[in-house]
This record gives sequence, structure tokens and C-alpha cells, in this order.
Amino acid sequence: MTRQLVWDAAPGETRCLLLENGTPVELHLRRSVAFPPRAPAGSHHSARLISRLGNGRGLITLANGEEALLHPVPAIPEGAALNVALTRESLPEPGQWKRALARPIEAGEPVSEIDIAPHLTTVSEIICAAPLTLPPALSHIPQKIDAAAVAEADIDLLMEAARTGLIAFPGGTLSIERTRAMTIIDVDGSLAPLALNLAAAAAIGRALRLFQITGPIGIDFVSLANKADRHAVDAALAEALAPLGPLERTAINGFGFAQIIRPRTGASVLEQLCGTTPGRLSIESQALALLRAAVQATGIGPRTVTARPAVIDVLRTWEDLRADVQRQTGAPLNLVADAGVQGYGHVHVSPA
Repeated sequence: MTRQLVWDAAPGETRCLLLENGTPVELHLRRSVAFPPRAPAGSHHSARLISRLGNGRGLITLANGEEALLHPVPAIPEGAALNVALTRESLPEPGQWKRALARPIEAGEPVSEIDIAPHLTTVSEIICAAPLTLPPALSHIPQKIDAAAVAEADIDLLMEAARTGLIAFPGGTLSIERTRAMTIIDVDGSLAPLALNLAAAAAIGRALRLFQITGPIGIDFVSLANKADRHAVDAALAEALAPLGPLERTAINGFGFAQIIRPRTGASVLEQLCGTTPGRLSIESQALALLRAAVQATGIGPRTVTARPAVIDVLRTWEDLRADVQRQTGAPLNLVADAGVQGYGHVHVSPA
């Protein structure tokens, strides 16, 4: 099997697309900034125990003001200071943020390097548009400079599918919707029920891996009255889920519903893109998309980014990223707030 990694870098965000025999199988978003500000998994912090919650858990406040859940709680009084490491960063749910998870550590404990998924370090080559300085874990892998191949990967199309939650497959469509309780996947299409469900099972396995969807997942297949048909779909789903690693799942019931639980390791691509507003790019994602557009815009004149005031306010705080855009383009970057702007905003290149 040929395994390649498409590395599409822009200020503040790198899109990493894993290809197996030329087929996209995993999309990873690596972001160096966050809005609202939140600490990444693996980072170490000084904190204070606010309260004990029972079952060995406690509520803490980090030095940056972010709250997190601590487990286990050491034998210290409420209000005492301690050092912690985040085991999972804060995650977005519709309308709210889920607190980060932390564990107590001793002062001076080495920081864990949580950067590149280990299996990505075994690819045969990294395809990029220009020579790059890669993370240490990938520095041994040959680079293939091929801007056309990066463009042909069409990561924008995958990002749009993640934003909308609509995944087409031959004969049908998956509709993926995030709720606070779980991710729901609805199956719809024009095929006969058994054929549709069999095709959907394969598509579900691909989508969960491609967009790294974890946690509780509910699947609403088309109802099948025949028990043998349900067993056939169960078998197809088991085969499609096999590459995903450890998980739990139920059999498909008479109403066509099945449930999967995958270990919650971090935010999915859908969550990274939309944050607490499913179906709509978060302010963070809008700001990063505009910086990417500013770098990719043709012309040599100043770049003017026009967007809603909330997006412009975030861009103004990202001084290093704005400087990176100006370095890459060799032109000034101007920010204009416009409450009436259409869509997520736009980039205009003025004559030099």
C-alpha cells in the first residue's frame, strides 16, 4: 500500500490529508491559534482546586482563567494550588464548550509531545507546494514538491463536506449532525433499503475515519423488517469500522438504529471547523480562512481583508499571523470591519 501525506500549510493552520493508494482516508487540521483561547492537550499549567465533585473528580481553574475537570484529585484542600497536565483540550458542543480534562503532575515533569499522530510518521513521502520545515517527527520523510498535486487533492471540498455534514456516496447521502448528546448520522438515498444500508455502512466507516469523529455516534439506517438483512448490514458495518481501532457498538434494531462509541481523543474536523455553531464556520475558522485567502490571492499589491467586526477583532489579536501573511506576500495586510459584509468576508488585492 502506498501512503502519502498532503501537507497544505497556511498562516495558523495546516491541513494534512493522508492518502492510501491515492484515496483520501484521514484529514487532520493542525492549528497554532484558538478562539476563544484554550490550552492544548499535553500542555502543563499551574492551577487551583475550586471544588470536589465526587467520584475522584474536581473542578480546577488554570492560571489563564480556563476551567477544567481534574481526575484524580490529590489530597489537598479546596483553594490549594497544584500543577496539572491537560489530557484533553476543551471541546465544542452545540451552543457551549465542554471543559478540558486534566491530571495532577509533579513540578518539573517533562511535557508530553502531542503533535503528530504516530501513524502519520510512517508515510512514504510528504507532498507539498513548496519546500517546508516539517515537525521533528516528520523530518525524516522525503518531500515531494508538487503544487498541482496539492491542488488536485481538493481539500476545500472535504472541508465543505465537513462543514455541512453532507457526505454523498453512490446511491445515497449521509447527513451528519452534532448534538450535545451524540453525533447523529442519517441515511437517505434512492436504492432499495438493503442495498442502500450496505452502501451506507461502508460510507460511514470512511467518514468517521476521514473526519476523526469520536464519542457516542447514533446511526439511523433505513428500517429493515427482515432479520437476515439486518445481520448483513451489521456485518458490513463491522467490516467498515475495523480500521478505526477500539470501539463499542450495538446491533441494528428493528427501527434501523445502531450506536457506536469511539474513545473521545479530541475534536473532530467538524468540531474544529464549526465550534459551537454546527453547519457554520466558527469565528476562528473564518479568520483562518481569510488569512489563507490573503496568501493565495494573486497580485503583488496590499491585501485588504473585509469581514464582520467579530472576525476582524480576532485577526487584530493575531499579530504573528498577520506578520506571516505580509512576509509571504511581500505586501501590507489591511483589516476592515464591515457588519454588512456578505458571507464570511473577502480579500481584495489593490494595485501595487
